[in-house]
Amino acid sequence: MIDYNSLFPDSRDSGDTVLRQAQLVMLRMFKIIDHICRQHGLHYWMCSGTLLGAVRHHGFIPWDDDLDICMIREDYERFLEIAQKELPDDLFLQTRENDPYYGYLALPCKIRDKKSLIISNGIEKKHYNMGIFIDIFPADRYHTDPRQFKNEKLKKNYFYYLCKALDAELDKQHSVKKRIVSYFKPLFRLLAKHYLRMANRYIDDNRSLGDHCYIGHGFDTPWRRYFSYDEIFPLKEYIFEEHAFLGPNDANAYLTQLYGANYMTPPPMEKREQKHAAILKPIIN
Repeated sequence: MIDYNSLFPDSRDSGDTVLRQAQLVMLRMFKIIDHICRQHGLHYWMCSGTLLGAVRHHGFIPWDDDLDICMIREDYERFLEIAQKELPDDLFLQTRENDPYYGYLALPCKIRDKKSLIISNGIEKKHYNMGIFIDIFPADRYHTDPRQFKNEKLKKNYFYYLCKALDAELDKQHSVKKRIVSYFKPLFRLLAKHYLRMANRYIDDNRSLGDHCYIGHGFDTPWRRYFSYDEIFPLKEYIFEEHAFLGPNDANAYLTQLYGANYMTPPPMEKREQKHAAILKPIIN
């Protein structure tokens, strides 16, 4: 059994701010995930603000409080099996199967640190594990045939709006519209379950596409981002917090789609803010 405490020591105490302490918690988790993936030949890539941070800042965006990676479906499934056995005791693999209180459809997998706390607005009364986390998104193959691809995108659009409707309860105290929508949550959850059964068929059918496909966030997630296969693979190494992690083959194409051509220019000062944490405690006794 690997001694991750020796291999990747916990350095959260060295952070000079609460946010930096949280980033150091995530960085250690990321190093452990990277180690597991490389040991077992699994492929992941930094995505969203994490990739932007790697390219623009060579580390975390200074005001960012989360970390996101993607895995192609077959590696994602293998990672779920391996991580349950190999993660150190102070980390927790959170899925709907492993945590009976965790039911957030949009994010099927998180790695949580057990010695910290992060709470977003609207989930204060939830009972699932709320340690500082890394989001792991499954990625699926999509057809390049225009008609089939259009149909797949329509299915994803449907799930996107279902998830938006289910999220209405998180902010219902501030919006009459969301309060009304939240009353129909049982119906939306039933529709979502039906959709996920259908999504599994698309996931399985599209495995055979190989590298003749688009790559996008999983059918079981609401994110609607699609890239050509060679924009993702082969993966490249990028320096993130003085450590080499994997990212997509064409980071420029990836980041331009998400953030526009001027992604290297940071936003104005008034928009540089944490987005996820209403309560953030990297160190709890």
